[in-house]
Amino acid sequence: MRAILPKRILVVDDEPQILSFLKDLFEIDGWDVHLAANGTEGIEKIEHGRFDVILTDLKMPGADGIDVLRAARKIQSDAEVVLMTAYGTVDSAIEVMRGGAFHFLMKPFRAEAVRHLVDKAYSQRELKRENLFLKAEARGRYQVQAIVGVSAAIQEAISRLQRLADTETPVLLVGEHGAGRGFFARIAHYHSSRSGSLFVPVVCAGVPEDLLESDLFGHEPGAYPGALLPRSGKVELARQGTIYIADIEKTGARTQEKILRLLATKSISRAGSSQEIEVDIRLIASSVSDIDELAAKGKFLGALLDALQPGIVRLPPLRERGEDIPLLLHHYLYEANRDRKKPLKGFSQAAVSALASYPWPGNVRELADFVKNISARKKQGTVIDAADLPPEILYGRKRKVAMDESAPAPPPPDTMETILKLDRQMVMQALALSDGDKEKAAAILHIRVEALEDLLGKE
Repeated sequence: MRAILPKRILVVDDEPQILSFLKDLFEIDGWDVHLAANGTEGIEKIEHGRFDVILTDLKMPGADGIDVLRAARKIQSDAEVVLMTAYGTVDSAIEVMRGGAFHFLMKPFRAEAVRHLVDKAYSQRELKRENLFLKAEARGRYQVQAIVGVSAAIQEAISRLQRLADTETPVLLVGEHGAGRGFFARIAHYHSSRSGSLFVPVVCAGVPEDLLESDLFGHEPGAYPGALLPRSGKVELARQGTIYIADIEKTGARTQEKILRLLATKSISRAGSSQEIEVDIRLIASSVSDIDELAAKGKFLGALLDALQPGIVRLPPLRERGEDIPLLLHHYLYEANRDRKKPLKGFSQAAVSALASYPWPGNVRELADFVKNISARKKQGTVIDAADLPPEILYGRKRKVAMDESAPAPPPPDTMETILKLDRQMVMQALALSDGDKEKAAAILHIRVEALEDLLGKE
């Protein structure tokens, strides 16, 4: 776990009463406050200390606030700088913002105004820090080496994925729910030359075709009831990156035709428009169904299947990977143990035997959830034994949701909630790519900064 560091602020001003006032104000709020009586002293402190926020006056004798800002950008580029001025003009504000300042503040100011602006600057600093962490974590997590398993079935899937990853060939991942289709899709992206750009996932299951078409390709005003403004789709957002279409077999004929045209021409048209928009993307799709059978029945576009055929990767269900189950159990237990003072000691042989005999209808996802839940219930420092297992696992019973293909599918998740979650993931990726700069992230996503902030606020 990352250590929680105290908030550090440097206040630079040549007026002693301002320094005293701001010192008292921020210490009450729990800040570690450092003071500098002029710009030269402020630059020296920047050279020798680390700060989250730098609050500096603009007009000072000698080195002024612009000099402090330039030094901060050069020495501590991740710190946020707020400038204070009693000589505020449009020109100085533009210079401040172009120089990389977070914002500027007019003197005289109220305590709440400066507190609010500095808190916003700190939140921006934390967002940058979090996204740098997420970016590094993603690159480590989505490596081929992160796939756990030695079985012939999983090794064949890995080998196939490695051959396809750094090509422009469209990939179709075929596997049951919980088999790791989304995980494999991200591995393919992070092992490609497009890894520095966005990975854009799109949910298909349970989404009406008009909404899905708009989500993928965008729309023009009047294309649908309620479509009042133009909207770019996820395919446009994925420029130079990867578009991941999960459950592609759930798309309708019109959407499949558009996907086929995208692959053939590298262009799309928004709903309600005939204008072609060129897009440079790599397509990865996944399916839980037998696409060949669907195509034979006329329920999936044969030409689209032909286009995807060279890149098919079949992900084996966990019941066909028996020798991988002990490895997966210990892998997920290791993850669960990371936050424990006294880690669990592992699984008994009886428990492993019972778990290896269970069919795992929910595949790797079900196993991971099982380990997380059972480890949370166990006393620290103990062994997970057969007696700790639920009856359906201990006695090898198949659950009612097992492999009966005639059983009705579970109801789809709330569509809009899922889409909002995916949209927020894309915002986080864009912020990581732009080092936390909201304006650059909004430009990557072709949306307004206000819309980006709204998505960040939706949990």
